[in-house]
Amino acid sequence: MKQKFDTLKKYAMIYYLYFVQYMKSRLIYKTDFILGASSQLVSMAVSLAFLTLIFTQIENLQGWTFNEMLFLAGFGGAVIFTQNVFFFNIIRVGEDYIINGELDRFLIRPLNPLFQVYADDVHDNNIPKVIANFALIFYAGIQIGLTPNLLIITYAAFSMLSGMLVAASIYLLFSSTAFWTGTSRNAVWLIFRLSNFRKYPIDIYALAIQGLLVTIIPLAFASFFPASFILGKEGFETWKLITPFVGPIFFYIAYRFWKKGLSNYSSTGS
Repeated sequence: MKQKFDTLKKYAMIYYLYFVQYMKSRLIYKTDFILGASSQLVSMAVSLAFLTLIFTQIENLQGWTFNEMLFLAGFGGAVIFTQNVFFFNIIRVGEDYIINGELDRFLIRPLNPLFQVYADDVHDNNIPKVIANFALIFYAGIQIGLTPNLLIITYAAFSMLSGMLVAASIYLLFSSTAFWTGTSRNAVWLIFRLSNFRKYPIDIYALAIQGLLVTIIPLAFASFFPASFILGKEGFETWKLITPFVGPIFFYIAYRFWKKGLSNYSSTGS
């Protein structure tokens, strides 16, 4: 146990050093950071404007009010974009690491190669979206009259951590196909399109889509299930109860697939 703790401590310290060096390099180009952050906020504003437009025509969506939908969008967004800050670099594994041979330098170091891919870049332009989505959660919660207790706060915290691992496992699984195809961004682009499903109640979709959102692309565990539990919505009770625990399981499965791909990797020799 002590050995595992020491290993985790070592990796945490190394990641911190990676992070500090990355932020120093980013601060050299402040304008680029500001423009990137602004574009992210504009994208979020457009999504909220579209949701507002929908509710000018209807009073509720499958029993969800406007403020409840804001809470759902905020919770899912906080999970996804926090994950994007730290784990999004995996989408570059095909074009930027495998094809160019950059993965080789990770394999000769005494560190986990996947850890090095994650630590090699921080997508800090997602930070404004993280802040905005947490603000959206608090705003919607106040409007709804939500009064969280210790159980709800604990559930929300563990569900967010689990949801981040769920999202990370999806990107890892699809990006790992690059070991066979040489490209990862095309596969991940599909996830970009489907990730919009997290903003709406899962029961408005056909059964086939619902099945997709709890199995192959289990985004429902990163947004709908935890949000509906916190808001006291009925239905999907079993799925809501297991939500705080499924993240490590999905990530382990994705990691095994990554390891399978890595075992088939051949160095460029350059």
